[in-house]
Amino acid sequence: MKRTPPYVLLVTTLVAGLFVSSCNPRKAIMKSAVGDLASYFGPQEYDGSELVKLTDRVYTYRWTWYRSIVIDTEEGLVITDPFNSDAATALKKHLKEAGLTRPVHTLFYSHYHLDHTEGGAVLDPQEVVAHQKCPTYWADLDASRVLPPTKLIDGDQMLTIGGVEIQLLDLGKTHTDTLYAVYLPKERLLWTADFALVRTILPIGGPDYYFPGAIKAMERLAALDFDIFVPSHFGYGKKQDLVDYVDFLKYLQELGLRTMEKFGREVPRDRETLENAFSFFYDELEERYGDWHGFEQNVLFVVARTTTGVRLGY
Repeated sequence: MKRTPPYVLLVTTLVAGLFVSSCNPRKAIMKSAVGDLASYFGPQEYDGSELVKLTDRVYTYRWTWYRSIVIDTEEGLVITDPFNSDAATALKKHLKEAGLTRPVHTLFYSHYHLDHTEGGAVLDPQEVVAHQKCPTYWADLDASRVLPPTKLIDGDQMLTIGGVEIQLLDLGKTHTDTLYAVYLPKERLLWTADFALVRTILPIGGPDYYFPGAIKAMERLAALDFDIFVPSHFGYGKKQDLVDYVDFLKYLQELGLRTMEKFGREVPRDRETLENAFSFFYDELEERYGDWHGFEQNVLFVVARTTTGVRLGY
């Protein structure tokens, strides 16, 4: 039985929405898009917040679909990314309930984006560490809710806090040029922010994402010796999940090139070519990754982002 092309389903959905909403196209399109994204960002398993112990010293804290790690050291707690004041307040409650009563020794900002860096004052850290370029970006934004860093760094760094070795790995130009990963070799654990997910498709096609740099950096991380992989969004998993994500990004690039070579190196100027190119990309991608979380909600964004990047040379 021949499957209905995805673009036909999209058009059908929009037409039905127009009818239901008394021919108001703006409401129909928003209802369709927001409804899909709500099912991506807000499944029931990501309601509220929780603190889960991963190793003797390391916990992962989840606030809705955001996720950080907490390292319990003899000198105090080390926490990555406060996200915002609501998330940080909920974290304090979880820490108290778990008996983690030591003060926060170090708060580490993975990168400058405000959705990862606001609300740090709630945790009252002794030290705040961030990439040296972060203040340059904050100067252009309303960063009034960001607790200023006490220490700016550049390049790879190795911290030893309370006997725990913490490697901060500079990922270069990837998702911003201020991005770090946190590697705990003795705990055999890797935490990344906005950088690879566990069997989950990139949200909205990977905004602010430089794919060549990301692939190179992910290959570097995948070569490390670790067992537990904790991304900053959705679920956590194992090293193989990161390896699988590297393969996913490589496949997107490969598929983008194949699509361009098959349907022409110029941007399609007629509807039929555009629809055929999209269907080709969709079918190939669905065969490998159709069961990943968020495939249907984000596939259109991913196709557009990947093919645009390939045509522009990145």
